[in-house]
Amino acid sequence: MSGVMVALASMALGCATPAAAQDRAAAEAQARDLAKDIQAIGKGIVTSNGSPNTVPGYQGTNVSGSELLDDPDHLSSQGATAAAGSDAYATIVDPGRPEFDPTTIDMSAGQAIETNPDAFLGTGTQIGGSQGSCEPLPRSGTEDSIYYETCNKGDQIIKVPKVCTSTLTVSFDRVTSWIYYSATQGPYASRAVLEPAIADGTCKSKGAFNYCTEVSQYGYRPTSGCNPNNFSPEIFECTREIGGMTAADPSTFNGVVKATGQFWASKSETVSPPIITRNDAACPFATSEACVSDDPEVCTSSDPETRIIDGVSVTQPCWAWSRPFTCQERRPGPPNDCAAVQAKPECTFDHDECLSADPDGTCSVTDKVYRCTIPGEEGEPDGAAICSGDLYCINGECTQIERQASTEFKDAMVAVQTLGQVRDDFNPDDLTLFGGEKAGCHKPVFGLVNCCAGKTSGLLTTATGAAALASGPAAIAALATPFLTMFLCSSEEKLLDVKDRMGLCHYVGTYCSDKILGVCTSKRKNFCCYQSKLARILQEQGRTQIGKSWGTAKNPICKGFSIVEFQKLDLSQMDFTEVYDDFMDAAKVPDEVQASIDIQNKIQQYYELHQGP
Repeated sequence: MSGVMVALASMALGCATPAAAQDRAAAEAQARDLAKDIQAIGKGIVTSNGSPNTVPGYQGTNVSGSELLDDPDHLSSQGATAAAGSDAYATIVDPGRPEFDPTTIDMSAGQAIETNPDAFLGTGTQIGGSQGSCEPLPRSGTEDSIYYETCNKGDQIIKVPKVCTSTLTVSFDRVTSWIYYSATQGPYASRAVLEPAIADGTCKSKGAFNYCTEVSQYGYRPTSGCNPNNFSPEIFECTREIGGMTAADPSTFNGVVKATGQFWASKSETVSPPIITRNDAACPFATSEACVSDDPEVCTSSDPETRIIDGVSVTQPCWAWSRPFTCQERRPGPPNDCAAVQAKPECTFDHDECLSADPDGTCSVTDKVYRCTIPGEEGEPDGAAICSGDLYCINGECTQIERQASTEFKDAMVAVQTLGQVRDDFNPDDLTLFGGEKAGCHKPVFGLVNCCAGKTSGLLTTATGAAALASGPAAIAALATPFLTMFLCSSEEKLLDVKDRMGLCHYVGTYCSDKILGVCTSKRKNFCCYQSKLARILQEQGRTQIGKSWGTAKNPICKGFSIVEFQKLDLSQMDFTEVYDDFMDAAKVPDEVQASIDIQNKIQQYYELHQGP
């Protein structure tokens, strides 16, 4: 519109009366009237239908500076006011300002670009007439990652080889018997003296004898008319010699047998068949639960097969055996396997946990927990930027980025991702958000096997780990710490290894899973694992805010937040530094913004290459 006004003004001035023949005041009035006419013509043009779409820069009827049409002298006062605060004006009017001869300035670089810009910038590159202000994107890289490594101190169960040797023992039962002839009267053993022994089974009846004929053993002859059954004659066999018999006692006229000189008539000894028993006295450990043997028993003495024992021949196919055992014994502390973790500069002692205690409360095995840091790697700046008025895209979805929000770009990404994951991490069955699952692994105390390596083996990127999880057991086993497969750790432990190295799992604690002789021999670590690193961070920092427990090492609580609990969380107070880099991997700057950056870089490089001396 300014071009139209100048053209019309030139036409009008070309037809005017010479200024020398006019009064100055009249000339000014005529000029004002002419300007008003021109303004009216221009206004009619731009306010017609469709003008806002065809007239460049049209912003309505209130044209900036229109007040100067009625008061052109006001332009001078505005200029004077602006000059007072203008650094450029102060420089121009400064008599001491530096001066340069234009003929000495090398303009060849700029002239070369002006003559043929496509030769340097690339064919088809469109250069705009203005440059917007841009905010560089955060530097890429990884943040520090924390994990916990444990070692043990205390009593140790060691394996001791032992040999069990067994032999055969041969014995005989020897029984001595005393025979008494007893009657209620006569020279025979007194029945009254034998009664107690008969009652307790020491003496047993062997039947009746002839009273009359047997008196001769005692030096007597039978009387005429002797009855063989007089006075209840009976023979008794006793297992011991019966005392209390006295020949001088008239009430118990006990006779002495002439052949023996004793009150008993005869004495005999009976030998039983061989009693063969196995002697395992040298193997008290053989029946202990702490000892095991996988080898068969071996005969160590089979020659000779027949032996004479106490004058009796005894034949056996084997007389002695041997069998190896491996026994577990408790060795008092303090052995420990902490040297390796103590030597790591990235690990510092955090706290102790008792894995097993004696009845008196003394801790027999201690789990020493160290806090270890995997340093992050800071990447190089990639030159990407967020510019005012441009689009910003993440995961294929674009939005307009306002300049005022760029200073909180990283936190804004976290908020967007959190809201996006609420839908995926919502459990409609129990109405919870960001829930996890319990996962565990085992490690023998003071043992070499470690199915809980996890972050000790290094971190995994989200993309690498996710690809393995999606591919199945074979891919997970290939990506897991190599020696987990060597030691035949379970599939669940290999899966935990990958998830922990991805940063998806929170360590809850360690507990003793096996004991021998009251000493812990194997421990188990438990974790809560989540679908994303962001969910794990929300759980860790969110539980602290609302006082939600993780449960115990043996029974972790991995349940998500209830809707009420999630509403109480203050995301602005959480530190999401660990996940910034994951989100930056998904961030893509629009092509047109990157093209503008490339153009600026190329121009800068050209001038640096061709600048004058």
